[in-house]
Amino acid sequence: MEKESKDTMTSRERMKITLSHKEADRVPCHMNATLQVVVKLKQALGVTTDRQLLDALHIDTFDMRGITIRDGIMPEYVGENHPTMDASWKGNIIPLWGIAEEESITEFTTIMNQTSYPLKDAKTLKELKAYRWPDPDWFDYHNVRERIAPWADRSIILTGASVFQHPSYVRSMEILMMDLILEPAMADYIFDRFTEFYLEFFTRILKAAGDLIDCIALADDLGTQNSLMISPDLFKTFVKPRIKRFANLAHSSGCALILHTDGNILSIIPDIIDAGVDVLDPLQPEAEQMCPYSIKKEFGKELVLRGGISTQQTLSKGSVEEVRDEVRRTISQMAYDGGYILAPGHPVLQNDIPTDNIIAMYDAAIEFGSYL
Repeated sequence: MEKESKDTMTSRERMKITLSHKEADRVPCHMNATLQVVVKLKQALGVTTDRQLLDALHIDTFDMRGITIRDGIMPEYVGENHPTMDASWKGNIIPLWGIAEEESITEFTTIMNQTSYPLKDAKTLKELKAYRWPDPDWFDYHNVRERIAPWADRSIILTGASVFQHPSYVRSMEILMMDLILEPAMADYIFDRFTEFYLEFFTRILKAAGDLIDCIALADDLGTQNSLMISPDLFKTFVKPRIKRFANLAHSSGCALILHTDGNILSIIPDIIDAGVDVLDPLQPEAEQMCPYSIKKEFGKELVLRGGISTQQTLSKGSVEEVRDEVRRTISQMAYDGGYILAPGHPVLQNDIPTDNIIAMYDAAIEFGSYL
């Protein structure tokens, strides 16, 4: 049952206060989900549009790539003929880099399977330089502000950039990992191509949007369930300086920087803070050493924290009451002094999570999340 909110602030006001590590009227909420989950939620709640869905669940953010991160409001593609890009592009980053993919839907989730790694077999810098890298000039930015203005009551987040994860989509993670040790110049070149493109792409969007965007986000999975994917030293060498460049862009534009990285990243959180990250996403409670309450206690003064509700256990396998209990407990231990955004421990809700549990999570956030 959808809960009635007693909000005294707009979503954007609520997020701005939360991002400044202060207590708003209530804990803000965030959501992304697969298309199948979105369809089921709309049916269950009796709504038809994305706006109605976000309103019904009291979601305070708007991802410019849409709830599904593939169908949002992004600059229009106006480039020349391209094998994987056309005028219908709405934010899916995979075709942007010349990568082909196929969709497969299981009972658990929707999987976009890559069917190619265009630079997997490249042996030289010359081969990398010959690749058709994307160009910010491929896009028309003139009406970005006009198109996102209807969402200005929410905290608008510009998403889609990456300095570590996306390079693996053209090189393959296996080869990219070897490059870090055996061919660091190759790794640097690929990282630079992604970093430079996204920095300029985001700079132009931010300029076009004016003051309507509150956050920019990087998606860079750096951890597994148990440990880092790369050593802290490799992180400091290859990743941290590039994150810092996005932090500089965000802060010079009056925005916060969100870093998405799953898994156990405890050992590099101080470096993430030093790089200028403002928001860490998601708090994945199942990951080793990533107990949300411990992270809040140790780093909550420096980082706003987003996530914390178990997707691997409670949301996917628990009852409605167990979901409500976890939300209540998480808010009681995470929301003090502000700086907490309620969201699932995996940012994109998958098909295996019962619709009733998703609704229960956000209803409970309204019931238990008030600061008043």
